[in-house]
Amino acid sequence: MTCSFAKEFSASAFTDVENIFICEYMPLASGDSVKIYLYGLFLCQHPEHSQSIDVIAKNLNLSEKDIRDGFKLWEEFGLVTVISEDPFSVQYLPVRMAYSGKARKYKPEKYSDFTKSVQLLLPNRMISTSEFTEYFNVMETYGIKQDAMLLIINYCVDKKGTDINFRYISKVAKDFGSRGLVTVEKVEVELESYVLRTGNIAKILTALGVKRQPDIDDANLYKVWTQELNFDNDAILFLAKKLKRGGVDKLDKTLKELYSSKCFSIKEIEGYLNNKNYVYDLTIKINRALSVYVEVVDTVIETYVNKWLSFGYEEDALLLIAHRCFKQGKNSLQEMDALIDYLNARGFISLSSVGDYFASLKKTDDFISKILLTAGINRRPNDWDRENLNTWKNWNFSEDMILEAARLSSGKSSPIAYMNGILGNWKNNGTFSVDALSTDKHELTAEDYNREYERRRRFAISTAEDNVEKAMAIDGFSKIYSRLNSIERDFAFAEMGGDDELVAKYELEQSELLAKQDALLSTIGLSAKDLVPNFACEKCNDSGYIGTDRCDCYEKFLKK
Repeated sequence: MTCSFAKEFSASAFTDVENIFICEYMPLASGDSVKIYLYGLFLCQHPEHSQSIDVIAKNLNLSEKDIRDGFKLWEEFGLVTVISEDPFSVQYLPVRMAYSGKARKYKPEKYSDFTKSVQLLLPNRMISTSEFTEYFNVMETYGIKQDAMLLIINYCVDKKGTDINFRYISKVAKDFGSRGLVTVEKVEVELESYVLRTGNIAKILTALGVKRQPDIDDANLYKVWTQELNFDNDAILFLAKKLKRGGVDKLDKTLKELYSSKCFSIKEIEGYLNNKNYVYDLTIKINRALSVYVEVVDTVIETYVNKWLSFGYEEDALLLIAHRCFKQGKNSLQEMDALIDYLNARGFISLSSVGDYFASLKKTDDFISKILLTAGINRRPNDWDRENLNTWKNWNFSEDMILEAARLSSGKSSPIAYMNGILGNWKNNGTFSVDALSTDKHELTAEDYNREYERRRRFAISTAEDNVEKAMAIDGFSKIYSRLNSIERDFAFAEMGGDDELVAKYELEQSELLAKQDALLSTIGLSAKDLVPNFACEKCNDSGYIGTDRCDCYEKFLKK
């Protein structure tokens, strides 16, 4: 027979097929499988004709399942890779990469009885050449005897039914072969142990909520759990009932955790799980206190919480630290970890010792706030301020001396640095009390008086802002406070529009809101007047001026 191309053929009309495929692989496959491979090859070389799997099935007069099975057959031969099931996507590999030698060929008479027996075990479908080839390859590779292979196939059919996929049979056979179970006697012993274990495995799967029959993988895992990890069946079943979700993989992972922790009995397992649940719940509480959200709680437990618990910290102490971090604006797990390292290194571990430490910090910060206001600075204390205060106290300065230095530094471009210079000079001169300071060394000027007025204003404003911040922490206060501020605008519009009825409505609403506000403020010892700056002079609001004229309070201040 002679074949040739007519000259009218163009290059784009060809689909190249490697000869090794035709010579070595095509004889081992069914016609449909070859048809599928060639059509896919055509689509690879001519992507402009790319089609979905349902269109391919229609064009080849096959079902979608036939298409998938066909490509998976070629995947087993190493000619393609199925890279996605949905949408179904296949990548073709060079044939020379797929096989290092010639495909195996088997004499028909060697496996004639075997093929007949297998066909009897699977009467609902005709077994393809490629399926038989797979069985032959497994037996040849692992040295599995034909009768032993028939036992394995029969076992698989009993478990999965006659419509079983041959890949499952191949998987089970390879498992047997890899463990040297290649004779009838050895396979029978193993299958008997499978049967004995299947009942226990089925109960475990039910406890896990897994709705399927046990398979070879389950049996192998069960063997590891009972023979290598030394758990008894009752302990495994107890754990499965406790887990309820996560499947076999979760059960296997937890059993290995228990093995590492040397927890084998039901009592030991229950204690381990209770502690694990406690740590999990504690971690959630800490995250909430920090206002932190994490997707994988286990990572937080492993990285931070287990470490903190190993230091000896208990739940109350950890939550106190978390709340402190949140209030300080250091609401991350890393910053909380750094603080705990600091506390642990200094022995602050119990709830009382941690509480005392934070109380001392609050006292220190309150004094620093006083220093800052005296120096004319309106901000919160920071670590630099704390370090400076610690240095000044180590220089043996009293709080009065430090405040005097702050007063003298008010109005400077860098008050804290100026304070440090003043206190350094006093230290070098041996001046450690207010009485020792010479009053004639500093003649008060108009600038000094202006700075004092500015300090007063800032103090009054800062105090009011702090009070508002405290009030905002009360449940429901912020809503009332916001409405009281906005209702003044509504009053103005209603009065401008001459709507007396609406004005009366707003007056009633305002009265009710003020009563509610006073009730809430009384719970923290405040009143409405504490929410606005309380200036010493109501005429000039502690500015020293009314318009461009000096206020009356200025002369009084000069005399004082």
